[in-house]
Amino acid sequence: MSEHSADPDIQGQVEVLITANQAFPRLEHLFLKARKHIVLGFRLFDPDTRLHSDEARALGDTWSDLVAHTLGRGVDIDLTLSDFDPVMVNDMHVQGQSFERRFNALNDGAGRMTARCLLYPAQGGLVPRLLFAFRTRKDLFRLVKRMNRADDPAQALQQAPGLHDLLSVENGRVKARPFALPRLYPLTLHHKLAVFDGEVTYIGGLDLNNRRFDDTDHNQAAQDTWHDLQLVLNDTAFARDAARFLDQMPRVIAGEQPPARPASPFVCTLARQRRSTTFSLRPKPLVADILDSHLAPICTARHLIYLESQYFRDRRVARALVAAAAREPGLALPMLLPAAPEDVAFEPTPGLEARFGEHLQARAIRKVRRAFGDRFLVVSPAQPRAPRPGDTEEERARLADAPIVYVHSKVSLFDDRSAIVSSANLNGRSLKWDAEAGVVLRDPEVVGRLRDAVFRHWLTENAGPEFFAPETAFAAWQARAFDNAARAPGDRTGFVLPHAVQPAKRLGQPLPGAPEEMV
Repeated sequence: MSEHSADPDIQGQVEVLITANQAFPRLEHLFLKARKHIVLGFRLFDPDTRLHSDEARALGDTWSDLVAHTLGRGVDIDLTLSDFDPVMVNDMHVQGQSFERRFNALNDGAGRMTARCLLYPAQGGLVPRLLFAFRTRKDLFRLVKRMNRADDPAQALQQAPGLHDLLSVENGRVKARPFALPRLYPLTLHHKLAVFDGEVTYIGGLDLNNRRFDDTDHNQAAQDTWHDLQLVLNDTAFARDAARFLDQMPRVIAGEQPPARPASPFVCTLARQRRSTTFSLRPKPLVADILDSHLAPICTARHLIYLESQYFRDRRVARALVAAAAREPGLALPMLLPAAPEDVAFEPTPGLEARFGEHLQARAIRKVRRAFGDRFLVVSPAQPRAPRPGDTEEERARLADAPIVYVHSKVSLFDDRSAIVSSANLNGRSLKWDAEAGVVLRDPEVVGRLRDAVFRHWLTENAGPEFFAPETAFAAWQARAFDNAARAPGDRTGFVLPHAVQPAKRLGQPLPGAPEEMV
């Protein structure tokens, strides 16, 4: 899980799964075909997620039914879920604890279910806790009021074990302990990864819940769209590294053992708490493979870099791109981002963190645009239709008079030579803080198939070869985006439109002294 000693590549088959409509049924099939054991690590893995394949639906309606059936066949399942800051992200903390209990309650079959909800142990120091105390204590007392409105306040507190050192129950009412000062847990487990029988790996950016489900048409309300991408890799060396990552990760992030070195193109991000944390919110980075795997090919790309991400905020990636623009005058950079982050596009009042993120992204885009000039294009996807009843009325959920498609995928392509698919966004949080996992692909045939699948999705099936060749793709994408912008929504071809950066500039708010990795 640190730097590679060689450049191995995936030797087996690579399947590209675009949107949950393709990925969820494939994951169901992998569960049904598993023989001995499944090891999984996800940020979210909801047992109430609906099943979609005919073979899985023959067994039940939800993933709870499929997991119970798999255990009944004698397959062992080990699932690690992300826990969340119990005060600042309480709803997800309670949800994760519920998932853990429900999965472990399925232990009636021949196979063994082990589900754990793991809170990333890295904490902010005393000074950041005091600086954030006004907000965290306000959130804490809001939670006290909410619990006391429940039919059984004590039971409501029981569902949030991370609050037990801050809250107590007296005379049937929840109250804050004297001088309660919430801790800060800024990191999460963000990888989306499953390994089947030590042979097959499912990896990418897609968690499992009903909110993530969308298909390749994206023909639904803007706030319900969700574009993502997963790979299925049939490679035993990679599966071993991925399974070892999941097994060792809790001890690595706790500082109990060093990270291992992969023998495959498995890459990750890992950090742990600093030994002295009094003044710091930042953890100590341990592994930044995903960042390094971007910086190296940026330095050698000659014709085309394509970046598709939920966020583009990291100054190290931006600096590398600026240097590449100066070094290689024939290099072009198309980038695909959502028209706005989820907490901006679909929320009426974006918070300070969202505004800070918008500031960082507008700054990164400005620097790269200045370096590349007319060789840089940022596009965002929107549905080729006019808004209709059911679409949110939020202004940033529309682009060029059309409902947006929300992008959560993380794909990077460098000429025809390499590609990265992972759970990591192009922001400091993913590249330095959170636990992330991905793969570097170096086989030109595999890279080409991935590129063709990604590009064809956004451009539609009738896109000509000029849209795919590294030497001509940029001009073709640019022409398509601006042609779509000049047309009415129903007359557009594909999804791509020029990205509007001015709204992010207007909303963006710098936070001097705040770690950029927060967002």
